[in-house]
Amino acid sequence: MTEYKTMLLEEVKVIDETEGIVEAFTNTMGKVDADGDVIMPEAFNESIMNNMPVTVLLGHDSSKIVGKVIEAKPIPYQDDESRLYNRIKFNLDTQVGRETFSNVAGGYSKEWSVGFNIPNGQSEFSTLDGNPIRLIKEVDWVEVSSVIRGASPNTETISAKENVPNETATTDGQPVYAADDVTPLVTEAFVPSTDEQRDQIRAKLDEMRARQVGFRLRKNKRV
Repeated sequence: MTEYKTMLLEEVKVIDETEGIVEAFTNTMGKVDADGDVIMPEAFNESIMNNMPVTVLLGHDSSKIVGKVIEAKPIPYQDDESRLYNRIKFNLDTQVGRETFSNVAGGYSKEWSVGFNIPNGQSEFSTLDGNPIRLIKEVDWVEVSSVIRGASPNTETISAKENVPNETATTDGQPVYAADDVTPLVTEAFVPSTDEQRDQIRAKLDEMRARQVGFRLRKNKRV
């Protein structure tokens, strides 16, 4: 089942209007999102190596291809939080590509969303102060979409001249929706608010990384 993580656009700055190119942060990793998930900062690395260029859609609709991701990488932001940087080229040879680019550039489309599958064994459930969370170790990144509203904590579209994003929270206590679905994913989300809670998340991420390293070492010995 494909899952979606969505982020609010803070500001749009176009890199190349004639080519339809923008730069954006399309996902936040290392932070609890509105679904109670924590995506590890390196979760997209395998997909970046193997799945590029990733398709860009409108509203997670596979019949509406509007562009492609031509460059992607995780960018450390603060503490254990990282942002997924994308350089996106819209297909200006199609009407839907031109219209989507115009809506993004004009600030009419307010969010990005990444669609991905989770490979078997690449997630686990845990708790934080009695609240359930899911730790996602690796994803099979399928697409990026321009959407209306969703789950991931922060985003903005950036230009090549800007390196430090302005943080913008999108969890406002209202139901969160995926793509065009009208079914709420969550109505209340646990968001860590103290240093102790954030330290617990960092400890869980470090523990998961240690287990991954140990697994890789054992696997290499067998080979």
